[in-house]
Amino acid sequence: MNRQDQQDIRAVMTATTDLWVAHDMVGWGRYFTEDADFVAHSGLWWTSRDDNVEGHRNVPESVVRQKHNYTQRVEAIDEIAPGVALVHTRWNWPDHVQPGATAHDRSGVISYVLVERGGRWLIRSAHNTRVSQP
Repeated sequence: MNRQDQQDIRAVMTATTDLWVAHDMVGWGRYFTEDADFVAHSGLWWTSRDDNVEGHRNVPESVVRQKHNYTQRVEAIDEIAPGVALVHTRWNWPDHVQPGATAHDRSGVISYVLVERGGRWLIRSAHNTRVSQP
């Protein structure tokens, strides 16, 4: 994997984080393949871009307003085959409040598989694991 690929992948991770924080789920979804898998920290498993976007769009407004606290940083990028990368990120969401609950800091790790298609890196799979406890 060359330096440009790594920069492009980091740009995808930055863009998807920014779109997540803005709760622009349609824009966020454009970085996923049509057949993308996404396993949420709760165990939900979406098996298409459309289901993934809709599942992430369908959250309480009180949670959307808290997204400004969310951060994600790339920890590792590894080529696993030509045009296929494994990316691990760490995320933090301080003072997160679920409806009807008290605030607590959340954190986790997301494992992504990105594929290069038509000169673009897209997310084919993501698995989100929360490491903090409620």
